[in-house]
Amino acid sequence: MKYSSYLMIMIMLIGLGSLFVIKRPDGKPWLSVDMIFGEAQQQASTLLDKSKQELNSVVNSAKKALNDEETTTSQTTIYRWQDAKGNWHYSDRPNTRVNSQVHTLDPTKITIMAAENTEILETLGQDKGQAEGKIDVDNMKPTDVKKLVKDAQGLQKLMDERAKTLEDI
Repeated sequence: MKYSSYLMIMIMLIGLGSLFVIKRPDGKPWLSVDMIFGEAQQQASTLLDKSKQELNSVVNSAKKALNDEETTTSQTTIYRWQDAKGNWHYSDRPNTRVNSQVHTLDPTKITIMAAENTEILETLGQDKGQAEGKIDVDNMKPTDVKKLVKDAQGLQKLMDERAKTLEDI
């Protein structure tokens, strides 16, 4: 059985090999290496050409988008001026009444952070009609002191979380 299997395999190999030697009526062999690999190579080169065209179109569109972004971001300017009280104001338009300083923004150097909860700061100035967020220490009650300590602890916790986030970054 083993020898017959080898004999069958040898006959098939000789038959396949003879296709490379036996010629058709036009004088070309029935099978050649160019026929086998030539078509595959042609399909591969066609696929390669298509992929190069797609890659070039993607690169060109990315360059165009980058150039569009650079023109819009490079033109980002802000204006700064100081009022009579000494407060600084920032705007996207210059103030016509005073001399405004022009600043251009580099978007690669701007860090954007999410807004934080500022409820603690808002509640400090609202207790008992206090003006401008000042705390009247002389008339404080023990409950006010407890609330102030609790707010300070909350603020400390918030600052610790921010510091940890900055260290992680």
